Amino acid sequence: MAEYLIQCWNCLGEYDALSAVWCSCNPNRPTKVCPFCLQCFCSAPEAYHDKFWAGAPEAMIKDREMLAKARGPLGEALVRSQVITSDQLLQALKRQKVTGGRLGELLVELGYVTSETLGGFLSRQRSFQHASLRDIPLDPMLVASIGVEACLQRMVVPVSRETMAGKDLMALAMVDPADGGAIEFIQNMTGCQILPMHTTREELEEALRPFLPAPPPPAEDPAPQDKTITPSGVEMATDVLRKALARGASDLYLEPKEEMVAVSLRIDGTLYRAKPVARHLQESLTFEMKKLLRLDTAIRDRPQEGRVVMRSGEHRFDVIAHCLPTRFGESLSLKIINRDTFLKSYEQLGLPSEDQLALRAALSAQRGLILVSAPLFHGCTTTLYAILNDLGLDGHRKIMSIETQSVCPVPNVSQVSLGADRDEEAALTTLKALGNIQPDVCILADLLLNSPVMATQMLKLVSKMLVVATVEAVSSVQALLKVRDAGVPSSELAEHLLLVLNQRLVRRICPHCRQATGLSDRALRLMGLSESEIAGLTSISQGEGCQECSGIGYKGRISLFETLSPSPGFRRALAREATEKGLEREAAKAGMTSMRSRALQSIQEGLTTLEEFQKEHF
Repeated sequence: MAEYLIQCWNCLGEYDALSAVWCSCNPNRPTKVCPFCLQCFCSAPEAYHDKFWAGAPEAMIKDREMLAKARGPLGEALVRSQVITSDQLLQALKRQKVTGGRLGELLVELGYVTSETLGGFLSRQRSFQHASLRDIPLDPMLVASIGVEACLQRMVVPVSRETMAGKDLMALAMVDPADGGAIEFIQNMTGCQILPMHTTREELEEALRPFLPAPPPPAEDPAPQDKTITPSGVEMATDVLRKALARGASDLYLEPKEEMVAVSLRIDGTLYRAKPVARHLQESLTFEMKKLLRLDTAIRDRPQEGRVVMRSGEHRFDVIAHCLPTRFGESLSLKIINRDTFLKSYEQLGLPSEDQLALRAALSAQRGLILVSAPLFHGCTTTLYAILNDLGLDGHRKIMSIETQSVCPVPNVSQVSLGADRDEEAALTTLKALGNIQPDVCILADLLLNSPVMATQMLKLVSKMLVVATVEAVSSVQALLKVRDAGVPSSELAEHLLLVLNQRLVRRICPHCRQATGLSDRALRLMGLSESEIAGLTSISQGEGCQECSGIGYKGRISLFETLSPSPGFRRALAREATEKGLEREAAKAGMTSMRSRALQSIQEGLTTLEEFQKEHF
């Protein structure tokens, strides 16, 4: 039987590290526990760590890498709270890799936690109340308002509905209360603001069982319909595009289904369903749309990508198109960029003046690392291009940007696009070339630093030049942790870091129909607000819906920013690999205003709503 004998750094006894258990000090960077003195070697000298891992068996290294890559709120929090051990988390992760599924359900299946323990833990961790559906009688009309099929598909069930200050509120029991897609779906369907609560899958399925319909009778043949005049493919294609441009959509999706072609528009970050196109018109619509987008109409069995410039009124638009073959035909996705309004100043972005000063100071450095981060679809690219535009206006430095796909030309910036078929080797070759070219400023947009080799190459750049890189993350601290987990040593990151700029987009209340409203303290507590936050929130507004906002109540979006300028204390904490909570505390000491505080401030100022605050999980 394989073994790995090692001398304990604490008691100097020799033990088999391969069979020893993992410690629970840091779920993402665990070490082994000596069976004699019951001490791990997390606090051992760096030389001991290097020696231990240099000779460690491959199986042990793979287990450690699996734990390191499993950064997530549930597994890490369960270990830190001593609900499960690192070894139990590892076994669940191995099962998840083979079978898929949710981590929480696998932990219950393996017997490491009970459903009740997991439900209570999630409720405490996420500030969600736990709803026991066995004790709550469901309203059949309320369930019917969503549909039992939709409830089962989304793993949700409505518990209650009430009206406060003219606003409809729905308490929604959910297996995953953090599922923003399900919350948005139910909001759009019911028009209610959703108050999520946690329940278990077993209770939800049991509660919905009485509402399941009987099998429908065989459908009769539909009666023949009169023939009507159908529009041409050119008319349909131009009409769909014209409406998307007129409504200010950033994305247009044409997705073929079994009975029709679904048409969707993304407006201000929210997906809206438009009138679908009949199935028999699909081929004509797709053919003419591909012609407009300059895609090869003869190719139907493989992906295509194209880019065209269109004009609507006084504005020019770049349209980036992707065509993908699917089971029911070709799917088209269009990214729409208004050339005349895309490049913005920091003031137009809404970046506060104190954050502008911090950003400009960091951009004036000759070398170092600036991170620009945001969740997907939250304006990270727009902010990066504002920085590019600001740097280009200077005209005294050589600036190069490496992008997966160039969005918009920027004066005085050399823009390199890796193309649709980019891979790690191409990105690595490009980064090495930058080391030889040695520009003053290097922009790395959407490059995945997913290997030690890529991380090492980026480190070489930040020691020679100013590097601005984008990271997909929900907070400034999480952006740093992603870079650290990619393989950048904490000590190097602490030394070279200049600034982290994190942002989030929320919908702006329509100024033409904004009305003051209010909510009870109970409702605010259900939304996860603390007593001090409730006391500080003296003004709440919402949009009633009018002609200017097409009845939505929102018009446009605003940016919320969280700027982290590292202090000496923060650098020390980062270098010693402090936890996420520890780094957040040091960032607050350094003067960082959290994203949550910025969101509540915007609600107080009447710029956005509690609905947006809750939907984005601030």
